[in-house]
Amino acid sequence: MFLGPLGGETSEASFSGGAHSPDATTPVSRHPVLRLAVRLLVSFVLLGLIAWAVDGAALLRRLASADFYWFALAVGLGILANIVSAWRWLIIARHLGLVASAGTLLPAYGRGVALNTVLPGATLGGDAYRAVILQKLGNPLLKSAASVALDRLSGLWALCVIAWLAWLALAVVPIVSQPGLAPATLYAHLAGIALALGIPFAARALGARLNLAPQRLPARLLRLLSETARLAQLTFVSSAIVQIATIAALWAALHAVTPDVPVLYLTAIAAPVFIVTALPVSVGGYGTREAAMATYWLLAGLPADIAVAGALLHGLAVTLQGALWAPLFLIDRRNTR
Repeated sequence: MFLGPLGGETSEASFSGGAHSPDATTPVSRHPVLRLAVRLLVSFVLLGLIAWAVDGAALLRRLASADFYWFALAVGLGILANIVSAWRWLIIARHLGLVASAGTLLPAYGRGVALNTVLPGATLGGDAYRAVILQKLGNPLLKSAASVALDRLSGLWALCVIAWLAWLALAVVPIVSQPGLAPATLYAHLAGIALALGIPFAARALGARLNLAPQRLPARLLRLLSETARLAQLTFVSSAIVQIATIAALWAALHAVTPDVPVLYLTAIAAPVFIVTALPVSVGGYGTREAAMATYWLLAGLPADIAVAGALLHGLAVTLQGALWAPLFLIDRRNTR
């Protein structure tokens, strides 16, 4: 999903270091309307360039003939991933000693998804909302925010494990190899993802050796990554379910436009695709998701218009997920009256 289905946003690390000083913010970050305008521009430019680069007419035909039932399956699988993600967040919050209940956190997670997908902006919006919900239960804000960051990071770690195993299978099992894929691409991804998987464990070892001031940003980041190493193992089963469901949702969206979807290759590229999608440079991942999918399809010698059509449908499925969670805000408002 990256998730995403990710799992994993680039803004998550900020939770461990507290708020940045106003002087450190950029002009764009101080003006939400300008930030939104920039992200809309990025999305439109990327989508326009992609439509120009691929066969635009063929892309429209694929979208027009998409199978609604496979699209509906993509939506359902995404909602399943959300529910299990919420349960994982509850496990992490309780592990950190926070006051948390399923009756509060599960709906809060759904509202966070709605904020992330229906309202324009970065994933930080929904994640900040979740942290505030935990704070309202009497928990420290920084620790509440850390639970959200650890939820993201543990999911990202599991996604990288799954993707690495898929790349390994593509590299060593001839019967499942992707013929058009260059060996250099295979081994570069194996090495890069392996390095990413080792970062939390390296941080834990480094934190034990260094004598850093506990309240300084480097120490907080090391603690966050060290805790990720622990929680990634504790929550691996739930995280694996989340990531498999999210990858299956992307597969279903692609299957809506073509029955020939290379499942193992799709699993392998899920981590980089979901990470690129989560970058806070576009609205809802539109443009970045399609560009990443088209790039990887071309690397394997596959038609890019199929990848772009499937990515667009997956983006629409994610947006619809958020819309389906949005009524939880009405229920919350009634309960607070």
